[in-house]
Amino acid sequence: MLPILFIALLIDIALGEPPLFIHPVVWVGRISEKLIKPYKGYLYGVLIWFVSVVPVLLFLLFPLFIPIQILQIVLLSFFLKTSFSIRMLYQLVKKSVEDKEKRRFYAQQLVRRNVYEIDDPHVISASIESLFESLVDGITSPLFWFLLFGYPGALLQRFANTMDSMVGYTTPELKKEGFFSAKVDTILNYIPARLTALFMLISAYLLGYKPRNVWKNLRENKIPSINAKYPISFAASILNVKLEKIGYYTVGDGELPSERDGEKALKLFLTTLILYLAFISVIYYYLYGFSFLSYPYGLIELIKRESMGN
Repeated sequence: MLPILFIALLIDIALGEPPLFIHPVVWVGRISEKLIKPYKGYLYGVLIWFVSVVPVLLFLLFPLFIPIQILQIVLLSFFLKTSFSIRMLYQLVKKSVEDKEKRRFYAQQLVRRNVYEIDDPHVISASIESLFESLVDGITSPLFWFLLFGYPGALLQRFANTMDSMVGYTTPELKKEGFFSAKVDTILNYIPARLTALFMLISAYLLGYKPRNVWKNLRENKIPSINAKYPISFAASILNVKLEKIGYYTVGDGELPSERDGEKALKLFLTTLILYLAFISVIYYYLYGFSFLSYPYGLIELIKRESMGN
């Protein structure tokens, strides 16, 4: 299904997000929104996760069984695209960095904190933090699970991340109810977060950046998420800036980011993404080959044939 991924990437880059009424991530969010009830317990949290995620995921498996190959390719590519949002993320961050008059308008679409109450450097910091946290949640993690489990794997990760954003909070109202959603999201993003940070570091050296205090900033930061701390602290170290969410955490030893730092962050984002996509493509090809919708014929097929021969 590697060509399906490439088509999905082209759809994302060329067209961006589809209308909300045909966006599966929106479907999951709306189902969960109707089910969320403050102060519910752990079991209810498990229930709303399965009720919100499983029906949508099962429904989206139907293209796998369509006999008309062209229609199958179109549907699989379209729905796979909804598991990541490269164009939207890049454009929102770019506008929040470059457009001084509407900076806060665009940044507010990226973060929950009220950016209208903070100064420009803190707004740019919020955009950079969101850029690299979302790089994991909304791009590299679905691609990682696509590598392991194909089309369903990418969708499952994206839906799990959506549930975390809907209910996975530590507030008294949602602490128990959101526990399961938060943990599933943490598990699914654990490896991709660290893998993405590694590619960020490689990209930094390719771009001629000079990372500073990478491991120190990773160890000492107070970011509560064990996954988000990797891309955010690596970004601070690579850009040599301080990233700060006032009252919650500060990462890095430099000054708060400027517009120029925001532009450097976007270059780092693109380079990291290109390297990561190349990595995923090579591993996928080695494991499964390059078939459109037929059975794999890479290493997996070779092992199967060898075992059958014996």
